[in-house]
Amino acid sequence: MKIEGKNLKQNPKVNAVRKAILVMETISKAQRSLSIKEISAALGMPKSTLHHLVSTLTEFGFLAQDPDTRKYNIGLHLVEIGQAYLEQLDLRSISHPFLERLAQAVGETVHLLILDQYDVVYIDKVENLSQPTSLRCSSYIGRRIDAYATAAGKILLSYLPETTIQDYLAYQTLTPKTDYTITDPLELGKQFQQVKADGFALDRQENEVGLQCVGAPIFNRDAQCIAALSISGPAGRLTKERIEAVLIPKAKEVAEQISRALGYCLR
Repeated sequence: MKIEGKNLKQNPKVNAVRKAILVMETISKAQRSLSIKEISAALGMPKSTLHHLVSTLTEFGFLAQDPDTRKYNIGLHLVEIGQAYLEQLDLRSISHPFLERLAQAVGETVHLLILDQYDVVYIDKVENLSQPTSLRCSSYIGRRIDAYATAAGKILLSYLPETTIQDYLAYQTLTPKTDYTITDPLELGKQFQQVKADGFALDRQENEVGLQCVGAPIFNRDAQCIAALSISGPAGRLTKERIEAVLIPKAKEVAEQISRALGYCLR
């Protein structure tokens, strides 16, 4: 069987990362294990270069070598990365009906967010359409903002490994978004501890003046905090009394429901 590939000799500027991607794509498209000779023929890559590249990919689990045939196939680590992406797709589709019911129950905008490079990214949003447009959130799916000034971001940061949290607090620049933004690393660190103990987080106009949020953690079947939901609304409607009596309990309740739907067993 002839393997279709790209002749790398025609493009001397191709870097090591692109070469690695092409090697993995070639093996994946072949749908079988390939030898160094076959990969070399498909890509027009010298065997000497290919040996080093394949060895590195195998070391990090992106490729796996059959000990009998000495041929290479896609490794477990690459499968795990693909699975993580699929779980993210499942996260949104599974969570959405819960978010819709929550938005209807509390009469506010509800978001689903994940952590990426210490930013939070909005991956879903359900608005309360009964509210005037001027009172709705300006957020949108795909928006990326600093995590430290948001309720969902505090949730996701607080569940990182302790050493990662300490590094974050030591090196992250806590630029004030409003007069209410927490910019003291020690104070933010204490809040992370409280957030994890309480199971919820608050944003008291820390990211946007006039907007307050309540966040709660969402766990996967491996008990990892992979996302957070948040309830957002004008500070005039999200009073201290309403937050404590209604919004915190509802946020935690629905976050637990989503976690169970993702396979998490509450302890």
